Amino acid sequence: MSRQKVNFAPHFVSFLLLTSVASVIPQSDPNRPIIDCPAGQVQGTTESCGLFCTYYSFKGLPYAEPPVGSLRFRNPVARTRWAGVRDGTNHGPECLQVALIPGQVRGSEDCLYLNIYTQQLIGMRPVMVWIHGGGYAVNSGNSVDFGPEKFVQDNVLLVTINYRLGVLGFLSTGDRYAAGNWGLKDCLQALRWIRNNIAAFGGDPDNVTIFGNSAGAALVHLLVLTDAGQGLFHKAIAQSSTALVPYAFQTRPRMYADRIALAFGFGTDSTSTYVEQLRTIPAEQFIPLQEGGFTIPVPRFLRPLDFGLVAEPADAPEETIIRQRPIDLIRNGPAHRVPFIVGYTDLEGAFFTAVENAVDPTAKGQFNANPHLFVPFFWNVGEGTTSSNQISSAFRQHYWQSQPLDASLDYEWTVYQTDHQFLFAIDQTVRLHAQASAAPLYYYQFAYDGDLNLYKKLFGVQHPGAIHTDELPYMFHIPAAMLEPVSPDSHANTVSSRVVRMWTNFARTGNPTPTQEPLLQNVLWPTVGAASTGYLSIGHDLVAVSQTPNPTRMNLWYNLQQTYANAPFEI
Repeated sequence: MSRQKVNFAPHFVSFLLLTSVASVIPQSDPNRPIIDCPAGQVQGTTESCGLFCTYYSFKGLPYAEPPVGSLRFRNPVARTRWAGVRDGTNHGPECLQVALIPGQVRGSEDCLYLNIYTQQLIGMRPVMVWIHGGGYAVNSGNSVDFGPEKFVQDNVLLVTINYRLGVLGFLSTGDRYAAGNWGLKDCLQALRWIRNNIAAFGGDPDNVTIFGNSAGAALVHLLVLTDAGQGLFHKAIAQSSTALVPYAFQTRPRMYADRIALAFGFGTDSTSTYVEQLRTIPAEQFIPLQEGGFTIPVPRFLRPLDFGLVAEPADAPEETIIRQRPIDLIRNGPAHRVPFIVGYTDLEGAFFTAVENAVDPTAKGQFNANPHLFVPFFWNVGEGTTSSNQISSAFRQHYWQSQPLDASLDYEWTVYQTDHQFLFAIDQTVRLHAQASAAPLYYYQFAYDGDLNLYKKLFGVQHPGAIHTDELPYMFHIPAAMLEPVSPDSHANTVSSRVVRMWTNFARTGNPTPTQEPLLQNVLWPTVGAASTGYLSIGHDLVAVSQTPNPTRMNLWYNLQQTYANAPFEI
C-alpha cells in the first residue's frame, strides 16, 4: 500500500491509504478530497449529516460507456479511464423515464453513473450497494430520493447506482438480436467497477452487500441467482419483491418488442432488421410507448410488466446471465448462495390501491365482471375452467365474504392485493431458498406505522400498517417525500436506527443481530432453514417470531396452488 497525503478538514488526519495505483495529488481545498482510482481522478465534496457530522460525497462517476448509438440494446461496455480530475459535485443524469408532468420525459440515455458516500477514506469499510426500485421504469440513485446520511453514520460505505430503464433497459426480442436484461447487466457492470475501484475510497471489495426495494429487489434476487455475480458481492437484501412476484419476469417479450417496432412503422418479420432500426430512433420517443405506472391495464401489477427481466437465448452473441425462469434458477441454478435477507411491509398493496382508486375507479368493477382476474397467472389455469372458478370463489369468500367489490371493501381489497402482488411470492421465495441453500437466510415483516411512513402520508392511506416503500424513509433521508419535519423525540427515529443498524450489521458480518445490543432490544433474529421457520417483526418493538407470517392467508394460497395450479409454474 502506498501513502498519499491529502489535506482534509482540520479535525481529520492529513493522510489516507490508497491502493498501489494511487499517486500524490495536490489539494487546494481541504473540504474537497481528490481520489485517484483505476477509473481516474475524482474530486469529491464534504457534506453535512447533522450537528458535528460530515461525510465525503463523490457523485456522477461513470461506470460504463454511454449506451447510445450502436451500444443501445447491447451489454454495457467498461468505461476507459477518464482524463484529468473529474468533478464529483453533481449526480450524473437520470436514465430516461416519464416525468412528473404528463406527456413529458426526463433524464438521458447517457445515464450509467454511480455515487459514493463515506465518512472515512481510510481503511476498508463494508460496502453497501443500493439498487433502486420503480417498476424497471422510473427513479434513480440520486440523493433527493435516497440520501445517504443514515447509513454513512453506521460505518459503512454506500454506493447508489443508475441503470437503464423501460424499453432502453429491458427490451427483448426473445432471440439473439436483443437478448434483454440490459438494466440488470448495468447493475452487474457497476459491481465490476466497484470491485476494481472501491478500495481507493476506503471500501472493502471483498465485503460488498447489494440491497434494493421493489423492482430493485427483484434485480437483487436475480443477481443472487446468477453465477455472473460470483465474487462481486457477498450478501444480499431484497425488500418488498423478489424475482417471483407477478410483475417481475416477462415470459412473452417478443410481443412487446414487436409492438414497439410497429409503433414506429417497422415490420416485425425480422427482429434483426427492426432492432437495428430501433437504434436510430431518438431515445425520448420510446418513453411514451411503454406501459407505465397506472396506465397498465387491469389487473396491472398482477401480471408481468411489458419490459422487465427475461430468460435470455443460448445463442446470444454477448454474455447472457439469465437463461432460465427464476423458479428454475432457485431449484436448479448456479450455486451462488450468499447470506440473504428477504421481507416485506405488512400492507404492501395499499400503495397501489390508493393510487388506483384515484386514477381508475373502474378497477374493482372489472374484477367483479371477470372473476378470472383474481386467478394468479403463474398457476397456468385456463379462463372459464372449473379450476378458475374455484380459485376466484375461494379468494372472494376468504377476503370479503363473496360480496361485490366496492369502496366499502377497500381494506379487504388491499389485503388481497398485498397477498397476490407480494406476500405469497415473497413467502415462496423464502421457502424455496431454505430448501435449496444452507446459506444464512433471514425473513422479516416491517409493520411499523409512524412518523416516517412518508409514502403512506403522501397517498393519504388511512388503513393501519406500512405500505409499499414505507420502510425506505427509515433507511434513507428522502427530502422529496417529506411533508413536515419529524420531531427528534419521535419513536420513528428509534425504529429508523434499528433498521439501519441491522442492515449494517448484516453488511459487516452476514448476521443482522450478531450480538445482543440494547438498541435492538437484545433480540436475536432467527434464521430460516429447510426444517425451521421464523421471522423478525419490525414494529414499535422488534419481536422474533417462531412461525411463518400470516399463516392463515398463506395456507390458503399454498392449498389452492397445490390443488389447482398447472405446470409449468411461472414462479
